[in-house]
Amino acid sequence: MKKYTGKALKAAYTAAAALLLVFCLTDTQAASEAVCSGIRRCLDTVIPSLFAVMVFSSVFAESGAVSLMPAWAGKLSRLLFGMGGEVFPVFTFSMFAGYPVGARLLYEEYSAGRLEKRQAELLAGLCFGAGPAFIFGCISRRLYGTSSPGQLLLISNAAANILLALAVSVFLRRCAPPQTAKRRTCISVDMLTDCVIGSGRAMAGICAMILAFSAVTAFLERTGAVSAAGALIAGFTSLDRKQASQLVAVFLDVTSAGELPRGDWLLLPYISGLTSLGGVCVYCQTAAVSRGRLSMKPFIIIRTAASVISFYVCRLLLPIFMERETMAASALKPCSGTTAVPSVMLVLMTVMLMWEYGGRSGGNQLQAHKNSRKGRRFVHSAKNCESLQKRLDLL
Repeated sequence: MKKYTGKALKAAYTAAAALLLVFCLTDTQAASEAVCSGIRRCLDTVIPSLFAVMVFSSVFAESGAVSLMPAWAGKLSRLLFGMGGEVFPVFTFSMFAGYPVGARLLYEEYSAGRLEKRQAELLAGLCFGAGPAFIFGCISRRLYGTSSPGQLLLISNAAANILLALAVSVFLRRCAPPQTAKRRTCISVDMLTDCVIGSGRAMAGICAMILAFSAVTAFLERTGAVSAAGALIAGFTSLDRKQASQLVAVFLDVTSAGELPRGDWLLLPYISGLTSLGGVCVYCQTAAVSRGRLSMKPFIIIRTAASVISFYVCRLLLPIFMERETMAASALKPCSGTTAVPSVMLVLMTVMLMWEYGGRSGGNQLQAHKNSRKGRRFVHSAKNCESLQKRLDLL
């Protein structure tokens, strides 16, 4: 049975690849527009939000800084989450670092022999989360124009990870950590260079995967698969068909969340669930980071549960954030048109104008009076000169 299933899957993969090839060759405009859209997302969102974090997280792991956690904190993390002292910093950091960062750190720890395979597979589903640059830049401010939705998304995703970590701790405690020598903390130029080069390669793989899924999404939209899935989802939710189709596109590639309708707060729980889930493209990125050495089944199960928890946490907290946002908006309400300030200002301006005009008219009258006096003096002087001339003529 497994043999036939494997052959059927290979045939399906081959047929899908052939259809995608035909799509790219026949509908070149749609394929090129999809790839251009993916390039813009990579340049505007993915690379700025991930590259620096990936470099310094790699330095954080390679330098041995994860071993600097206090002993009491390691015991507390072991008691609550079943995680060792070197794993707990990775768990807390990766929730806000970006999707593939946690998987990359865990793969480095597993490759160095500091994690068991089963432990790394379980932790890969927990050490997962969207970065603040993506949440606030691509979703919160772009779709809602404020930071409150981004805060709600981060809280919902982190709450889902913490609750699942408490549940998965039962299985993590069964995984005995490997006995390794104590690590020394060391940072060198060579190590920094290797981390930059390795992060650049990983970043290139992530962007290439996003571009490929942009073409896949365009193909599914042209064939009507996205619309059909949207109609199916709209049948048992409060969403309309267009909104559901857009959420299907986000499920395929979460970086397309910035293209959702703007200002719709009712979509926020669905966005929270999808950002916690990650989507198909992020799953492929995670599989590429682990290079196929870690099973993706625990990862998919944990992330699906996290998506459901994040959806309901966001839905529970949404009225609080909406009320706070409404109060902030009402505080910025402009002044009413019935205020007396414009009338008072008009009266003052009128008085000033009358004062100015009165001053000018008074000055003009004074100047005219002076000119008339000068004229009379001039006439009187002229008459005196004329009489004097007559007297001289008589003499």
